[in-house]
Amino acid sequence: MRGDSFVSEVDERQLRYLYEVANYGGVRAAADKLGVNASAVSRQLAQLEHKLDMVLLERQGRGVTLTEIGLHLVDFYRERLQRQQELTMQLQEFRQLKRGHIAIGVGEGFIDRLLGRALRDFSEHYPDIVVDVRCGSTAEIIAMVREGQVDMGLCTGVDDFDPRLKVRSFRGAPFSAVVSVSHPLAGQRSVTVRELQAQRLIFMPDHFGVQRYLHALAQAEQIHFAPSYRCNMFTAAQAIAAAGLGVAFMSSDATRHPLDERRVTAIPIDHPIARAFPSQLICRAGRRMTPAVSYLWKQLERGMMRTGGKS
Repeated sequence: MRGDSFVSEVDERQLRYLYEVANYGGVRAAADKLGVNASAVSRQLAQLEHKLDMVLLERQGRGVTLTEIGLHLVDFYRERLQRQQELTMQLQEFRQLKRGHIAIGVGEGFIDRLLGRALRDFSEHYPDIVVDVRCGSTAEIIAMVREGQVDMGLCTGVDDFDPRLKVRSFRGAPFSAVVSVSHPLAGQRSVTVRELQAQRLIFMPDHFGVQRYLHALAQAEQIHFAPSYRCNMFTAAQAIAAAGLGVAFMSSDATRHPLDERRVTAIPIDHPIARAFPSQLICRAGRRMTPAVSYLWKQLERGMMRTGGKS
């Protein structure tokens, strides 16, 4: 097959299947996402390889990896999706429509203290726009922004520089140990890392920003933290802490829910790493914002400045 005829001859569905296999790391996982049989995905990808006379996938253990040409095709398809999304947004602007859809990825700890206020102001200005709020870990939110699944993300800060992202960083509340008001640590003004080593600890998954901070604290002090509980939701971690069963970790702002303020208390951790627990507002670099997306971005930016200030 001639390279200059690829765009006109390649099957859109086959490219979509390859794209989802790259996203989910395997044919079966991609098939589940697409709602089709795994055999159908395999068959379409085999046809694409035959048409191109090139190998696109290589087996690796139970999963698959993409060859260099496979990665190029995925990048091609991703860029085309992004251009289509941008064109749709531009057409909406030209027609001066105030209807539409915005997607935002949000860390769970931001919902009560920041997102509600920003959305209230946004909905008054754009009452007919549907806002799709997707909660996730810092890593999941960054991935959603990179892939164009959401228009922007609001999460805890990370040190990794990514030229594909536009980032606004803000100072956050101290990284804190969250305990029941009846816990022995509850009356302390601060707690040391070594004091925490003797406690029953509540861990989040490693890709959560708070867990990365906890690992950084342990590494800095050259100690080992062992979990007594693991969960993947801050509300669950806070509930376990409120029951007096262990110590959870989050920013002190994240515990300011009306239902929980009398059940738990946040104790700042006495360590330089814990004194600044930054937050960030992110979007994909170079992506043109619609007026509605730009308005929500500015509302969130103002809210972040009020609660912490720019770092």
